[in-house]
Amino acid sequence: MFHLCSILLLLLEFSFHATSTGDFSTYIVHLDPSSRPKHFTTHQQWHSSIVSDVKTSTSTIHHHFSSLENSFLYSFSAVLSQQELQTLQNLPGSLVLASWIPNDYTAAVGTSTLLSSEGFNLISGTSMACPHASGVAALLRGAHPEWSHAAIRSAMMTTATELDSSMMPIKDVGRNFTAASPLAMGAGHIVPNLAMDPGLVYDVTPQDYVSLLCSMNFTRNQIMTITRSNMYDCANSSSLDLNYPSFVAFYDKNVTTGAMLTHRFRRVVTNVGDGRTRYEVKVTAPMGTKVAVWPQSLVFGKKNERRDYYVDITYASDGEGMVSHGSIVWVEESGKYNVRSPIVVAPTSGGK
Repeated sequence: MFHLCSILLLLLEFSFHATSTGDFSTYIVHLDPSSRPKHFTTHQQWHSSIVSDVKTSTSTIHHHFSSLENSFLYSFSAVLSQQELQTLQNLPGSLVLASWIPNDYTAAVGTSTLLSSEGFNLISGTSMACPHASGVAALLRGAHPEWSHAAIRSAMMTTATELDSSMMPIKDVGRNFTAASPLAMGAGHIVPNLAMDPGLVYDVTPQDYVSLLCSMNFTRNQIMTITRSNMYDCANSSSLDLNYPSFVAFYDKNVTTGAMLTHRFRRVVTNVGDGRTRYEVKVTAPMGTKVAVWPQSLVFGKKNERRDYYVDITYASDGEGMVSHGSIVWVEESGKYNVRSPIVVAPTSGGK
């Protein structure tokens, strides 16, 4: 199941980029060390060769992956454009505990000591996150068949927690176990029970997605390849800002350090709770930024009513390429709901 999810992710990403414009650079490559061709002396050489080939040719990917038809998939590499990062949900995929074959070892100490899995193992990667997130999404779909895919995703994201099982901030193993940013952990660990009743959701219509593609300069033919419908058009597309439950503000670290920038976002939330209610905003601004939200309260008269709000993030370009993060939380007046959206301020590439 894990590996099937990985294959599907690969095919979806590749088919997307087969019809996209030239400013994209998303590639996910899974390799099994046991299938490495003999002329590569290290796994890294093979990995780098595959990534290089995918970047320069769409035909060579079929040649390389045809030899992996019956292989288990092992590792991945991903490179994202800034537009994709704005619309990316990085579901947690770090040290996921999952069932494992009980009659084989999962790790070795030296050459003689083999460690048994005893039926379970901890593994990291998108392959691990995919089936868990998909399972939660399926449960939500069953509980709320009227919700769109975007509403389900929103419920999973806005109710996720930034804390681990010891109630401490989730750590980033790739950055010396410092507190993880949304670029490493996404919205956080999914909490299915909370996602069942999120209070508010950020919904997205098919036309919203088409408008995003239009703003990214997709042609009509490319868009129809994805939508397979002529019901949508580019008449009202002028922004890359999708109604997504997160905020990413970019800067160019090569411009004059200290130059002030302001990024404005508009969001629409739908009340999926019961009856009349009121929400107040709570902002934790990323370090070195100012975040303004208006209005600061949202009043709903009934279920499924919508309200919009705006966010201005004012920040400075940083020559060191630092990444900072914070959050916007809409708190329901009774305290029942806390609808959290992460904020990230990051360079267009090469952040720390």
